[in-house]
Amino acid sequence: MDAEGLALLLPPVTLAALVDSWLREDCPGLNYAALVSGAGPSQAALWAKSPGVLAGQPFFDAIFTQLNCQVSWFLPEGSKLVPVARVAEAVRAARQAADFTLKVEVECSSLQEAVQAAEAGADLVLLDNFKPEELHPTATVLKAQFPSVAVEASGGITLDNLPQFCGPHIDVISMGMLTQAAPALDFSLKLFAKEVAPVPKIH
Repeated sequence: MDAEGLALLLPPVTLAALVDSWLREDCPGLNYAALVSGAGPSQAALWAKSPGVLAGQPFFDAIFTQLNCQVSWFLPEGSKLVPVARVAEAVRAARQAADFTLKVEVECSSLQEAVQAAEAGADLVLLDNFKPEELHPTATVLKAQFPSVAVEASGGITLDNLPQFCGPHIDVISMGMLTQAAPALDFSLKLFAKEVAPVPKIH
């Protein structure tokens, strides 16, 4: 559904109020002004991490409009998505924008990224889509260097294989199947300096 079609079903004023309530619910201590202020412009890329169909652009636009950000789409609503993957580091910026009571979690796809996130001050490191045989050695090394950093396992975890992901160095386990009715697509929003655009890796 495009923006015009959505406006017929959901008036812009109502959508704006909903967006405000969503942001306050998810990030009650977030300083919106800190996110959009700074010495220079910054960019972020939203990459699909699982195949599917792109839907919901008007809602995405409404959220980022509330944050005084501009969104440019490379694909139209309804496009088929081919997954790509890339993880960036934005921990320090998040620290400046977030209330001190909030925790900063960084999604990582390798030990190197996890170490970088911990060194930057992340409270939690999410090891995403790690197989059990990769997950536990990575968590062991990370905990040895950063004992206070919490480790979360996520991706491909079901009730059947849950025991394989449990371990002494895993603090949190996330299972999307507990809340997902229709399968949700895996997206990732990554920040990067304006002059340094990351290159996605196709899997």
